[in-house]
Amino acid sequence: MIGIYVNNRGRGHLHRVLPVTDALRERGYDVTLLVSGPFDDSLHAPGTRVIHLPCDAEGAERPGELTLSARRAAVTWIDHARPRAFWVDSSPAMSLAARMTGIPMVSTLPPGVREDEPHLLRVRAAQGLIAAWPPGVHEATLARTENRVSEIGGVSRFEQRDPEPRERRRRPRVVHLNGSGTGWDHRFWRAVRTTVDGLGVADWHEVGGPDGSWHEDPWPELCSADVVITGAGQASVADAACADVPLVVVPGRRPYGEQEATADALDANPGAWVMRYGDGPTAVARAVKLQVDRSRDGESAGIRSWWGVDGAASRAAEVIKATTSSALIV
Repeated sequence: MIGIYVNNRGRGHLHRVLPVTDALRERGYDVTLLVSGPFDDSLHAPGTRVIHLPCDAEGAERPGELTLSARRAAVTWIDHARPRAFWVDSSPAMSLAARMTGIPMVSTLPPGVREDEPHLLRVRAAQGLIAAWPPGVHEATLARTENRVSEIGGVSRFEQRDPEPRERRRRPRVVHLNGSGTGWDHRFWRAVRTTVDGLGVADWHEVGGPDGSWHEDPWPELCSADVVITGAGQASVADAACADVPLVVVPGRRPYGEQEATADALDANPGAWVMRYGDGPTAVARAVKLQVDRSRDGESAGIRSWWGVDGAASRAAEVIKATTSSALIV
């Protein structure tokens, strides 16, 4: 049996974990998810056990921080269940707690250069490190990881989905994957949308955010797009890459610059036009127009292949599987 920890504050980590869970089950493993944050039990495959960890906001110093009670509950479960391996999706605190149980522990490596001690301890403690990006795009991130990183490509929940036929339209369609949290500047995106409308560039479709509708399954919207606009969260980028159309990427502001690092990596691909909030709404709208023109000229984005989406979940499962025969010394 394999244990997996996922923080479901937002959906990005969950959308990465679930395809890997399916890949582990295909390899004959039972899987138990330890989840902090809200979780709809209908989201996971039948037969996957879910344990809801304590999530009291008063017990955490910062929003989204893993509480001591959650770590204690996870360690208690590990000590009782003795899984063959435990995958921690990104949390340094949970990685270190799991390491102390003696169970082989795999951790997800975030993009960017981090020098904070909890991160460095997590890197040293992990039996294996999963990097959800294509090989070679984050060399600075790998500098202090002692060659234990498996760069598997971007993991998307849509990898196994067939593209839906795109309707013929007189005007191109732009799909904006907006966020619903406080880390997004919704006034900025309203200004971009107004400018795009004024330029007569395309029909704008908003997914999420205060002005759009929430789609539990946005795959049909992605398949309908000529251009996708997204932040630079790893799950959002992988999902957008599955559509294999030109992208406009504007990284959100994060404490350790994870999205900035992902945006820098994407800037090397002509299928992705990277902008920043500091460029202003008009400049972003013009970038949207250029990517719409690229799409209408019939140029292939090629970003799905370049970002390594196909087979990424299976490669992650193999990394976790490889640790099951290892015993840790605590």
